[in-house]
Amino acid sequence: ARQPRTIITDEMRVRPNLSRFTVATIIRAFRQHNRVERMPHRGGRVAIFTAAQETLIVDIVRENNLIRLREIRDKVIADNVNFESIDDVSSATIDRVLRRQKMRMKQVYRVPAERNSARHKDLRYECVQV
Repeated sequence: ARQPRTIITDEMRVRPNLSRFTVATIIRAFRQHNRVERMPHRGGRVAIFTAAQETLIVDIVRENNLIRLREIRDKVIADNVNFESIDDVSSATIDRVLRRQKMRMKQVYRVPAERNSARHKDLRYECVQV
């Protein structure tokens, strides 16, 4: 008869009562009958915004596409009705919320109208030809 393997931990010898095959069979049976589930998440930081508040932030951006992160942050802090528990929030947190919703905030800048005039386009074309 085959003896179970001996596991050495901290200079103590431990003999498991079950073979690896038996343990694997038990785990397989639990998985097949959906009796195995992940433990609930514990530890870490608690989320600042609820799902409804994140949706409100996305709606703020959709209303005004030219808004900046700083302005969004100011609106969130000023709104005591929808964001009553939020006293302070960083612009990085706002950015993270928007990225989670697949939105990217890019800096908006004005382009001079003469940059794309016919004269400038001709000058660029000539520069490339040379």
